[in-house]
Amino acid sequence: MAFTPKSKVPELSGIPWTPSKSRTRKPKIPWAAPKETQLTPPSSPNEYKLAIQAQGREAETRALRLLESKGLVLIAQNHRCRCGELDLIMAHGDTAVVVEVRQRSKSLHGSALESVSTHKQSRVTRCAKLWWVQQGQRKFTHLRFDVVALESDRAPRWIQNAWQISN
Repeated sequence: MAFTPKSKVPELSGIPWTPSKSRTRKPKIPWAAPKETQLTPPSSPNEYKLAIQAQGREAETRALRLLESKGLVLIAQNHRCRCGELDLIMAHGDTAVVVEVRQRSKSLHGSALESVSTHKQSRVTRCAKLWWVQQGQRKFTHLRFDVVALESDRAPRWIQNAWQISN
């Protein structure tokens, strides 16, 4: 069987469709949709990022107010280390409480509590262990992990002792 160049291939005749692709592709991003259904794009990526960060700060403030009303005392907020960030570190007697704040406006992809995956738990745990070695063990005898879940249609939920450290 000999190789025939593309120009030497006989014409396809008698088929009811055209052999070339004449479909229009659907846009993959919402603001590149056709004019009649076009969504308004964010004016700039930085403004979108700043809006998301403002929502996060507001959620952490709501969680902080809830926890302070329950008697916890703020130690640190948005503590950053080389392995991640801890949203809130609170004191509850002789226990240091690491609080992960999760907010969801819609439950299309699960609730706020369901968004705390095992991967997120391990990242928070690694960062908390580092904080514990550097500062926490001198002041506290116990370490606890809590989650505050904020959803638009429900009251805030505070889950105490949401997970344990596994060595």
